[in-house]
Amino acid sequence: MEKMKFAYIPLNQIEISDWNARKEKIEEGLSELAESIEEIGLQQPIVVYKKEDNKYEVIIGQRRTLACKKLGLTEIPALITEIQDDTELLIKSFSENIHRLDLKYRDKMRVAIVLLKKYNSITDIASHLGVSQSSVRKYLGYTGVPESIKRMVDDGKLSASTATRIWVNIPNEEQAIRIAEKIIETPRREDRNKLIDLLKAYPNKTAEEIVEMSKTLKYRTVTIDLTPPVSFALTKACEDTYSDPELIALEALESWLKTKGFLE
Repeated sequence: MEKMKFAYIPLNQIEISDWNARKEKIEEGLSELAESIEEIGLQQPIVVYKKEDNKYEVIIGQRRTLACKKLGLTEIPALITEIQDDTELLIKSFSENIHRLDLKYRDKMRVAIVLLKKYNSITDIASHLGVSQSSVRKYLGYTGVPESIKRMVDDGKLSASTATRIWVNIPNEEQAIRIAEKIIETPRREDRNKLIDLLKAYPNKTAEEIVEMSKTLKYRTVTIDLTPPVSFALTKACEDTYSDPELIALEALESWLKTKGFLE
């Protein structure tokens, strides 16, 4: 097993390696990571190697390094290793990133539900976990839906999936209740989806204004044939996240369009 020396290293002596395997979406979620580090501290040291000019180059943990710099910290805990050449640096970086496992969605849900019982506040949960409030709402799913909207589900006026979608996309509880009441008055599923999508895009408009806007909005329907692996993955995603397949597909499409710069 490789031996590494532990030390606290001044951040102004640390550089990000050009050979790091992770190049895409380095800045994505960096603010949330910084908030998490500020809240609970850095839970895992970065890995660096020492250069000839007494500077250090990051092999593993470049996003943690950037987040600490963003917070204005002066030093960071690190494990110092040795490398023979740049190829070894790239291999180590790739190995760390490819084998890192994110928490399963059900695990995220379980943690959020436990914290909800303790803090009873989406803001507090997001702060402690170092994630956005919208992420917490998704983790909680139907569990976090306001009781007044749950009663609409109990009365058969709304489906649980529609109630969850309203709550996830409309952070203001009073506004969420108002749009839920309007959706109950709207019989067709397509029109109900319009109301939620419009309010997500225009959060400052009233429920009444959203209803008027929805009357002029026309949806474009796209039909695609899924390969067996994609179909299987979509089914599993629906089970794990308690979401409708249409909603998952829409979120995936929106994410792709944003990544490619077609959607703001």
